[in-house]
Amino acid sequence: MTKSPPPNALSAETAERFEHGSSERVLIPSWNRIFVLCGIAYICFHIAVLNFWSLDAWVFRAIHVNAAGVLCVLLYAGRSGASRKRPGFWDLLLACGAIYATFYIWSELDMLLMRTGVMMTTADVVVAIIGILVVLEVTRRSSGLALPILASIFMLYCFAGPILPGVLSHRGYDLGSVASYLYSMDGVFGIATAAAAQYIVLFVVFAAFLQVSGAGAFFMNFAFGAMGWARGGTAKVALLSSALFGMISGSSVTNVVASGTFSIPVMKRAGYRASSAGAIEAAASTGGQLMPPIMGAGAFIMAEVTGIPYTSIIIAAIIPCLLYYLALYVHIDLEAQKEGIHGLPRSELPQLRPMLKDAFVLLPLVVLLALLFSGYSVIAAGTWGTASAMLVMFARSAGLDSRLLSLPMLLLLVMLIAGPSRVGPNVVGGYTMGLSAIMLFCTYALKAQRPSITFVLNDMMRKAVEACSLATRQSLQLVAVCACAGIVVGVIGLTGLGGRFSGLLMGLAGESQLLALFFAMLIALILGMGMPTTAAYAIAASVVAPSLQRMGLPPLSVHFFIFYFAVVSAITPPIALSSFAGAALAGASPWETAFRSLRYGIAAFVVPYLFITHPAILMDGSVKDIIQTVATAGLGVWLLATASEGWLRGRLTPWFRVCLAFSALCLIAGDVLTDLIGVSMALALVMLRLRTRFGKYPIPE
Repeated sequence: MTKSPPPNALSAETAERFEHGSSERVLIPSWNRIFVLCGIAYICFHIAVLNFWSLDAWVFRAIHVNAAGVLCVLLYAGRSGASRKRPGFWDLLLACGAIYATFYIWSELDMLLMRTGVMMTTADVVVAIIGILVVLEVTRRSSGLALPILASIFMLYCFAGPILPGVLSHRGYDLGSVASYLYSMDGVFGIATAAAAQYIVLFVVFAAFLQVSGAGAFFMNFAFGAMGWARGGTAKVALLSSALFGMISGSSVTNVVASGTFSIPVMKRAGYRASSAGAIEAAASTGGQLMPPIMGAGAFIMAEVTGIPYTSIIIAAIIPCLLYYLALYVHIDLEAQKEGIHGLPRSELPQLRPMLKDAFVLLPLVVLLALLFSGYSVIAAGTWGTASAMLVMFARSAGLDSRLLSLPMLLLLVMLIAGPSRVGPNVVGGYTMGLSAIMLFCTYALKAQRPSITFVLNDMMRKAVEACSLATRQSLQLVAVCACAGIVVGVIGLTGLGGRFSGLLMGLAGESQLLALFFAMLIALILGMGMPTTAAYAIAASVVAPSLQRMGLPPLSVHFFIFYFAVVSAITPPIALSSFAGAALAGASPWETAFRSLRYGIAAFVVPYLFITHPAILMDGSVKDIIQTVATAGLGVWLLATASEGWLRGRLTPWFRVCLAFSALCLIAGDVLTDLIGVSMALALVMLRLRTRFGKYPIPE
């Protein structure tokens, strides 16, 4: 008789299905070894090309996409009835197609550069069709049907143009032209894939090494020590830990499954309703993609599309992210007041003071930020941040005091401050990591009681393999959706749909920027329903960003606006993937959980309009403007969350909530007049509430 898996395993598996289109295999040992070795080779290939080995961009991206396709068909079953232990005949045939397409591009590169889209041969068209089918299938397996269906509709549009009316009409294209154009640097291997190949895989590797080296456990323990004692402490722990974990992960559903498996049962035991526990985890995990410095994959695509430095993007993201989590914190705190949910006893929680000595496991994050803000490239920062994670692994495996990891931090800072500006990142990183490794090894050798060097190296190797395997699994979906999004972007470029859509949008909106922004919000939300944030943002940015920029709006504000709504689409009904995953883990109603998470994340539907009207919220302006905007927006977010929750020292009547929400919107609007109105109304309402305890229901003492 087969033993049933535990309930948590069942709910986690159900939750993961909201992200993946098919079941992830549990490979038999021989196939698993093949997958792991191929994954390590895939990661090493990216690090080598990005740092040391010059390779043509088209060839690099072809290997990047098709090697991920091979790994996808090994990891994900093509249908529910397929083997969960090993790939079948059709899987291997698909993998062979991906490999053939790669070798064809590499061998025919010089000729392809001249004839793509102009004088295609039959072989060119056949290879392009095979490559596109591989991209569609691996995207379906890794992220579901929504994006492949959308890409297929766009491809059909290439042929149907002559019979379509109005703005959708175009002259039409033949199969050869469409296939060869889309399977080129203008389509599959375009901007989205460029961002994935150059940045996303590298930072997924960095995040995996950071997590395996001990940062994940530190984040969880720190969250419990810092927030577990407070009112509604378990939910506040979930908020903080999900935000910290989400910062180093590129998928909101992955965040929900990874942290919610633990946090949701704890919240339910503390007294939160199942739907509230699932919604809190969904909203907190979704917000992790807004959390600098990593921000999921969308930030890298934003940097690639706009040409804005990545450091500028992560600085701009700080205040909006804090406002999002402020609103969620207020919701959690007020719900805890309503339900009488208390924190955990301090005796059961980790002590912060002893824990702070372990904060040095965040060395990779320090290295990353130090190199980024010293002017070195994103690639150099990600590479040497990952290398520094190996130092953390060595220190932990050797049983060294984690405070010794302050030595690499200090050495790096000295190198960056004292070293001449012409010194390259590999020199800075190599000297820093090499000298730090020598110092740590000497400290290890001088220890009276120490584990054997064989044990230390084996443990490090095990952790490195675990990190590479984790990074490979997390990269595959992102690589697939970027390539598939490239098909949509390619169709927009081939048919000129982007320009016509921009004209249509501007015609509908007229001179109203607000109406144009509202339409852009709807498009980003609709595209994001059922597909990953990365693809939703890449497609929405291609469709609506040009029209908004033609209206005179700044690129950074426009792209942040689109990015935020692409992110929060994960908690927006009717297809709220993060909320549904949270509901599966909590055993709650998906719809109730989705609407609760929508309410918890309400700030993310209002604050993005400030990106346009008050760029100071993106750190673009004088210090005075930034302080004023942040202060009024913060107060407005607090009032909006209070009105949404309907509780302020007791339950609020509907008219009181409406007045509170109006004053909140006045404050968030950010003009001097609206600020004065909002502050005056808020003070009057709060004073009235505090003095008279006005409310429909009596307030418990």
